[in-house]
Amino acid sequence: MEVNLRNAVQTDAQEIAEIHVNSWKSAFDGLMPEGYINGFTMSSRIEEWQSTIRTNTESVVVAERGNQIVGFMSYFVHPENTETIELSKLYLCPNFYGQRLGSKFITHLERESQALGVKTIKLYVLDNNEAAIQFYSKHGFEFADGFMSEEFEGAVIIDLLMIKRV
Repeated sequence: MEVNLRNAVQTDAQEIAEIHVNSWKSAFDGLMPEGYINGFTMSSRIEEWQSTIRTNTESVVVAERGNQIVGFMSYFVHPENTETIELSKLYLCPNFYGQRLGSKFITHLERESQALGVKTIKLYVLDNNEAAIQFYSKHGFEFADGFMSEEFEGAVIIDLLMIKRV
């Protein structure tokens, strides 16, 4: 069955939140403190996605197979630099890993960037998430100067900046 991409609507928030929570647990297990991962609950993620979709803070695109959402991404045009789109989230149902769905999202984002006249796509990736780093590198992203970090229960979580020119 084919997977189609479409813009998210308010009624998608619950399914997006489920994917977000389950994907976090799967993708970041052993890479971040368990308490940090578990701190993002279904109720907090539902609120986050209802607000994001309602306020249009970010563009949210879902992947749908039949009547089921199997992945999503969100992005926004950078407020200080309108020639840059920031990919803030890209998550898939864990049972869809390895089926080229992530690549379909990246292609969609590249087309959207070109349509908007954007020259650069940027994102932050967890420094020890080798699978994500390989995925983004395969799609032409390169490390750039910049990172974000935060401390949680004595552990430092570092996200590294990657960019791609389009």
